[in-house]
Amino acid sequence: MWGVQLSSAEPFVYSIFGLQYHHEPPTEEQTTCQKEFDDLIANHATHIDRLVQEGSAGSKVAKTFIWLGYWKTRTEYLDWWTSDAVTSFWANLSSHAGLWREIMMPSDTRTQFGTNQPKPSGLGYLGTPTSLGEKSGYWGCYRHRMSSFQDDNFTTNVDKEIVQVQHYTLQDTDHELPIIPGRQILTNLPDNVCFVIEGQDHSEITDEEKEFWFKNFDQSVERWMNDLVFAGEGSGVLDSKLCYCPESGIFRESDSDLSALNYNKKVQLFYFKDLRHLERIGRSNKGHVDLRHRFMGAYGPGGELTSGKICLWVETTVIKGNEIECEYVGCFEGTGWLALGEHEIFAVQYSD
Repeated sequence: MWGVQLSSAEPFVYSIFGLQYHHEPPTEEQTTCQKEFDDLIANHATHIDRLVQEGSAGSKVAKTFIWLGYWKTRTEYLDWWTSDAVTSFWANLSSHAGLWREIMMPSDTRTQFGTNQPKPSGLGYLGTPTSLGEKSGYWGCYRHRMSSFQDDNFTTNVDKEIVQVQHYTLQDTDHELPIIPGRQILTNLPDNVCFVIEGQDHSEITDEEKEFWFKNFDQSVERWMNDLVFAGEGSGVLDSKLCYCPESGIFRESDSDLSALNYNKKVQLFYFKDLRHLERIGRSNKGHVDLRHRFMGAYGPGGELTSGKICLWVETTVIKGNEIECEYVGCFEGTGWLALGEHEIFAVQYSD
């Protein structure tokens, strides 16, 4: 297993931008908005995964186009974000734009990255590949890969967390869709929320490996993803986004509700209440425990697929409240962190 050595000179940045399609196909206005923003961010972030999240059953959102950006330093991100072109674009969004952002600037001492391949993926684009050595294959290894784990228990204090939401009304609020017109800006977010990225890329998988995958792993992976998405508040899963890269091509044909898994490259984004809740659900879900054991046996040293081509990666980052910025412009109620009021562990204060 491989990790990554990040520079500790200043925080790296996750920038997640999403554009909600209120209709399918998207309107001309949204198509133009997507192209304009893509032109603005292209060639600026160190790496960008362009992903699609399909609307779930009962969702008013047809789909969401997501830019998952990785930036080596906060300075690089802020130089781009405060540039005249980006500032002007964001300031002139319509009240029903459907565009949102979730920006995280965490310390490298509270993150970990693991992959079975030394080639770049996810956080691997931000640093130098390094062997994980003995910090792999046991419960608690994610925590132990974070250098600050001895000084920080990474636990959310549920008794005092208050999230503040500021609403700014924009012009042109006469729109037929049931969205929240204007800007919703979240501040004073809770400490120690755990942000997780899980990614799988089957693009280079061999026929032999693909046969083994379908026989031994595919259904188990789908059940585990389904369990996470529908785990509920009690499990500590605050938000989940199952995404895919359309350009990667189809990996399988399935009428599953989790259609994102049909593509070669898929990425899942999760927010957990804290690292403890991530560890708890991983250990308590029998399907995940069995899947993890079988995967390590097949792809680990001496396994049948030690030289397999599939690329899997996982990133786990503990976020302090002052390290995240969230803003939603003309989005549906309950989008992203706007759903915080649904979770009993947070109190939400609204102001105009």
